[in-house]
Amino acid sequence: MTFKKLVAILLLGSFTLPLFAQETSDASPKPGFLERKGEGWYWYHDPKDDAPKDVPPPPPPAPAPASQPQPDKKTSKPHDDPFSVAWLRKAMPKLLDEAIDNPTKENVEAYLYAQRVAMDKSQRYAEMTQQVVDSDPFLDENNRVPLDTMGKAIFRTKLDSDNKAALTYASKISGIWLFFDSKCAYCRPEADAIQHVAKKYGFSTKFISMDGGGLPNVSDFVKDNGTAKMLHLTMTPTTVLVVPPNNYYIVSQGIMAQPQLEDRIVVALDSNDLFPKDIAKTVHTFDRGVLTPSDTKQGASDDPKEWVKYLKDRLNGRY
Repeated sequence: MTFKKLVAILLLGSFTLPLFAQETSDASPKPGFLERKGEGWYWYHDPKDDAPKDVPPPPPPAPAPASQPQPDKKTSKPHDDPFSVAWLRKAMPKLLDEAIDNPTKENVEAYLYAQRVAMDKSQRYAEMTQQVVDSDPFLDENNRVPLDTMGKAIFRTKLDSDNKAALTYASKISGIWLFFDSKCAYCRPEADAIQHVAKKYGFSTKFISMDGGGLPNVSDFVKDNGTAKMLHLTMTPTTVLVVPPNNYYIVSQGIMAQPQLEDRIVVALDSNDLFPKDIAKTVHTFDRGVLTPSDTKQGASDDPKEWVKYLKDRLNGRY
């Protein structure tokens, strides 16, 4: 082979080698049909599938969160007013603790002056309270139940008179039974108290022995025939107020002095609505100027002027 032929062959190879390499690189990613057997019947590949698909536009950016309004430093009130009750309520325990734990002149002085503020504010409140009470008859408790010596004496006299009238009426519609035991140490003085009440107001009485024995100061008595069991009585002496035809009200179980016994009789009749209206009104002496439960179920509001007027209207005419 001549030199010229060798050069020609080499030059020809330099031109054909890149083309062969390009063809090989283009064909390598495409395997043959047998190599693509996993595709089955779907071996045919449509070139349109390789076309770039439309990409949806990105969502619009989320709106920025609304900025929270900043509190006005001039109008905000993070702390209680100095020397106010709220301030004293928080500060005084801390000042006292500090004064006790570290009793320097400054710490003790700080607590004592805070205490002085609290005492002076209390005095001013007390003085204004007295002025308001003195000028408002609905707030003056002396108008309900007299507190001075002269008024108290008159009040007590009227109270006794009203109770006497109520007990006199009670003696006409009811009687007193005493259940006793002959061995009971308290039954004899209780029998004396009942006999005094009966004599004073005219009550009829009946003394019933639980054990069949009598008492030295009771000449007439009967044995219990099951009444105590019917009334579920468990101790002696027991005083029962009897209102015909078949009403029984236990007044006391155990010993009770005469004044308390009289009060219990009035309460028993009054709580069962056995007094006429005129007498019932007199036995409610301490209800004078008192709000009823129904009065406080309504009328409240956020305006003090409104509910103060409402309460005054309710109290008007109850004195």
